[in-house]
Amino acid sequence: MKFPVKNVNILDHYQFTPQLSLIETVKSSKTGSRKVHLELYLGSLKEVWVAVLNITGPLSNWSFANSTLPAPETIDDGPPSYICRLSGNSHENWNFWLAANHSNALQIDVAVIDQYLTDDTKNLKSLFPRWADVIAYTSFLSSYYF
Repeated sequence: MKFPVKNVNILDHYQFTPQLSLIETVKSSKTGSRKVHLELYLGSLKEVWVAVLNITGPLSNWSFANSTLPAPETIDDGPPSYICRLSGNSHENWNFWLAANHSNALQIDVAVIDQYLTDDTKNLKSLFPRWADVIAYTSFLSSYYF
């Protein structure tokens, strides 16, 4: 099946996209560890379905889940990776901290899915029968190093 659509720049529908910002870094001269305070701003997204953080590197603690880290994932003997799923009002900012026990950078990949439907997407969705479950979304992915 083919559904012709005109070229639409999805970013025209958003004034601001998701962004992760550094608030402050607190370093311990005794242990060499550091605590990175961050803020996740979800921008002008309209119907956020999910936001996910994939944190890779020397993470030793975080402010999520009562400061309890899950078991890390590793791929091909690479650095440990931790995944955190956030949900909540799209107009809230998420403030949190990450602790690292090494000076190597923490890589944070941020993925956010917004289920806002443009007029073109609504029109396309209306072409399907009511019993068909058509899922449409806009995804945002960005990477940060701290």
